Amino acid sequence: MNNKKYLIAVDGSDTSIQAVNYAAKILPKDKTEIVLFLVGTDIPESFWDIDAIPEETLKKDTLEDWITKHNKIFTNSLSKAKKKFIDEGFPEENIHVKTQPRKIGITRDIIAEASKGYSALFIGRKGLTNLRNIPLGSVAAKLVSKLTFTTLVLVGESPETDNVLIGFDGSEGAKKSVKLAGQIFSHSKKKIHLRHVSRSVKLIQGDYNLFFTNIDPASMPIEEERVKIRSKKIEPELDKAVEKLKSLGFDPNNADTGIIEAYLSRALGLYETAEKNNWGSIFIGRKGVSKVQDFIIGRVGEKVIQMAFDKAVWIVSS
Repeated sequence: MNNKKYLIAVDGSDTSIQAVNYAAKILPKDKTEIVLFLVGTDIPESFWDIDAIPEETLKKDTLEDWITKHNKIFTNSLSKAKKKFIDEGFPEENIHVKTQPRKIGITRDIIAEASKGYSALFIGRKGLTNLRNIPLGSVAAKLVSKLTFTTLVLVGESPETDNVLIGFDGSEGAKKSVKLAGQIFSHSKKKIHLRHVSRSVKLIQGDYNLFFTNIDPASMPIEEERVKIRSKKIEPELDKAVEKLKSLGFDPNNADTGIIEAYLSRALGLYETAEKNNWGSIFIGRKGVSKVQDFIIGRVGEKVIQMAFDKAVWIVSS
């Protein structure tokens, strides 16, 4: 079997090292090829904001000092990243380092590299930004909207790596998530949890106390009937998904299915389920059942990305 090739974007930041650590833990060691990719720049990013040709206005000594310091940071970061994979048991010959100067722009340069046959791109959520209250850094946010031809993995703060949650709605995107997970984790001991979120008609979403709310959605005839209809339709699809995993070499004993109820928001249902069980990875299709063409990613995926800052969110390509 040919190795699958994965691209890891490295920029010297702590969050890019988190992406390295996660990939080294989650990916199979025996059938994986890794490319650690860094786009360097000879000019500080901020200078492009004030000068069309900043290299002509910066003092030579100042610029050379900046380049020397940043090259040292980049070299150290790449060395640590490569060592992490080797320490985890990946063959050294399968770990490659690739650097290049900025050609068009950091995001577009990463996309250009990702187009060369990679199964997925891993990137930290925030990069070098020190803004704590934003869910994504600028490069990661741009990749969410522009990288549609391969899977994008947004890695948060040290996510757990033994359990994978797949948001399953019967769509082509969900089925591709199942296929990708089966291919990557075949013959592994990972646990795959397939969950369908059946949205509720109740007014309060998430956990609630019946004593205080005095609302029991199960007692509503319309809710009870709707749950029965939806379950009857989705349960065979979930069973087929497990069979698909089995056909790809994944142990079906390590897979389980379920329907999450009592949520108005599918995204919140998925995130809270992952949070309660301490599952670190969430797979979502780029488009769900609605397939709204005007949007680059479905509403569920967009909301999961915003909430799951401490998880690794896999946005599976269409």
